[in-house]
Amino acid sequence: MDVGVLCSDHVQLRLSGGGSPCTGRVEIYYNRTWGSVCADSWDLADADVVCKQLGCGKALDMSLTASCGPDSGPVWLDELNCSGNESFLWECPSASWDNHDCSHEEDVRIMCSEHKELRLVNGKHRCEGRVEVFYNGTWGTVCSDTFDGPDADVICKQLQCGPLSSIDYYTQSFGEGSGPIWLDGMECISHESLLWQCQTEPWGKHNCEHREDAGVVCSEAKVIKEQPHRSKDCIREHDCKRVLSPDSGQWLRLFGGNTNCSGRVEILCSNIWGTVCDDSWNMADANVVCRELGCGHALLAPGGATFFQGLDVPPVAVSSTSAGTSHY
Repeated sequence: MDVGVLCSDHVQLRLSGGGSPCTGRVEIYYNRTWGSVCADSWDLADADVVCKQLGCGKALDMSLTASCGPDSGPVWLDELNCSGNESFLWECPSASWDNHDCSHEEDVRIMCSEHKELRLVNGKHRCEGRVEVFYNGTWGTVCSDTFDGPDADVICKQLQCGPLSSIDYYTQSFGEGSGPIWLDGMECISHESLLWQCQTEPWGKHNCEHREDAGVVCSEAKVIKEQPHRSKDCIREHDCKRVLSPDSGQWLRLFGGNTNCSGRVEILCSNIWGTVCDDSWNMADANVVCRELGCGHALLAPGGATFFQGLDVPPVAVSSTSAGTSHY
């Protein structure tokens, strides 16, 4: 059988905590530990190297707010001075590894042009409305030419909004959008997990007007109208006790997986979905979640944002336990 080796100088790069591989905190895996990069002297040329290395297009000239709650780990690199032509971030001139005068409040966070998001707007809740896609730093719409059931099915599935109920053609219910028309000629087959995995015309290529913007109504009944989240709005455990009970409706879910029985653990708290910290998280804790959701027993209990950390989702201050019983 073949053998392999992983040496201590093995280095990796990722963007963490932004909801996709193409936005978030710049993190480097070095000396067997994930750490961050300081924003001292950081500029667009440095960010371009990161985006290029990750296959995420070009860096967008925009600042991102810090995540709610303290970040951790070493600050690996400081005083970067990339030309933009480097293939790897650690090829750029910089201070030596772990040599810095920064705090985690100065951690670099960037967004690349290939970061994508999906939403439904102008409906009564988040599971109905005009289809909008975020791409290249801008929200745009989807043309309803050739738009049909399989395309809409993928949208409802991606947003975890239940099966498709109906399609809105020609902005009859949700009005015209603005900005670019990002997608046209959609040809999904319903098996895709993300709308942009479907066959389409190239991004931004279309022969449509905004009066042809597509809208979708999904059938999910238990929908909470989400409140805007501000980066400083951290929720404490005592704020959640009122809603964390089976009598309050849906308060626990798995988000970002392939089915309702896999994904990131999220808890409804003060009408906002938040996450659970992976400190001391183990299989006993995961079994509680699976049992609560009627999903059998846990097979894996991964941490470290395996299903991506939520975008604009405040963390819920809940400590895990190894008791194997419900925390509430």
